[in-house]
Amino acid sequence: MGTSLTSNLDRPARSNGISPAPRPPWRWKRVWAGAFAAYTVFIILTSLQDAVFAARSGTPIRWHDLIVYRALEEYSCALFVPALFWLVHRFPIDRRRWLSNGSVLLLASVGFVVAKYALMRPLAVLVVQGWTDSVETLLISNLVSVLFDFWGVIAIAHAIEYYQRARDRERAALRLRAQLSRAQLDALQSQLHPHFLFNTLHAASTLMHRDVEGADAMLTQLADLLRATLRHPGTHEIPLYEEMALLDRYLSIMRARFRDRLTVQCDVAPDAAEALVPLFLLQPLVENALEHGVSRRAGAGRLELSATRRGQTLCICVADDGPGVSSAPAPGDGVGLGNTRARLEELYGDAQRLTLEAASASGGTRVVIEMPFRVRAGEAARAPAPVAEA
Repeated sequence: MGTSLTSNLDRPARSNGISPAPRPPWRWKRVWAGAFAAYTVFIILTSLQDAVFAARSGTPIRWHDLIVYRALEEYSCALFVPALFWLVHRFPIDRRRWLSNGSVLLLASVGFVVAKYALMRPLAVLVVQGWTDSVETLLISNLVSVLFDFWGVIAIAHAIEYYQRARDRERAALRLRAQLSRAQLDALQSQLHPHFLFNTLHAASTLMHRDVEGADAMLTQLADLLRATLRHPGTHEIPLYEEMALLDRYLSIMRARFRDRLTVQCDVAPDAAEALVPLFLLQPLVENALEHGVSRRAGAGRLELSATRRGQTLCICVADDGPGVSSAPAPGDGVGLGNTRARLEELYGDAQRLTLEAASASGGTRVVIEMPFRVRAGEAARAPAPVAEA
């Protein structure tokens, strides 16, 4: 910027830019710090350049005047960097307003060049020996080069502005995606309660005709279970031991229906008990095992539930000894399995898997779920709530 002192201030200096501030342009302290740091580097480089030029031309090097002049030239540009950043933030050049905003920036940058030399000239007269150039002379000599400097700053400010806007859009998109995901999870989770409720009420109405006391006990257990599920408003994941406690209440209802025809075996590893699982994950799986397995046997049926940790994976298995996988709903069919699959995909993406398979060669169905092993912050290992065998 400006002219070379060693050539009687008549050689146009090179055009320089400014290193971009790492933060948005409205954080003025960082803009000021970045501007003056960058222009300090320019002072050193241009002073050395002028000194080399003077040495080659045989002109005496007046270090004091040389450095002072370069400091005035560069720092007077740095004064306008925050204003340029603000103008870019207020009048960015985009497709809709490129002409009007570009005109504003051009007029402002020309005005800043005039203001720069109107401010710099009286200071230079005081501190630089032999200074004779007027403001008009400085403007004629340096208007284009300083404008290039200012437009370099404007370009950098635009890059930072667009980067910040892209980051804002990305954050907004992430927030919207999270809100959509939560809404989808709420919708999926809300489907479970009426589905489970209707099935249980239907079982109670059927039992009512042959066992009034059993139906009454089933409805009482149902009320307790519904109260327990309402203790987790807005919650999508709970520790496995809490999920087991909810399952125990559901099995208490089913025992009133199946009586001595139902045997339940539960095996939850201690290190898996604190793992986070989707709320109401086990109930639809157990309900499917009872409806499509145990209830279709002529005699007593068996339900097995296990949970183990395999490194960073939690593996949950629900199996029955019913007719087999051929009579069970196909993957994705039915509210229970389809809803569970959708919730797992929404929560864990590709890091989960739900598999429906034959439990053994002689029959039975097994549902295996694999999901990331995660625990609640600060959660200590706890033993699972017992599910008594019946």
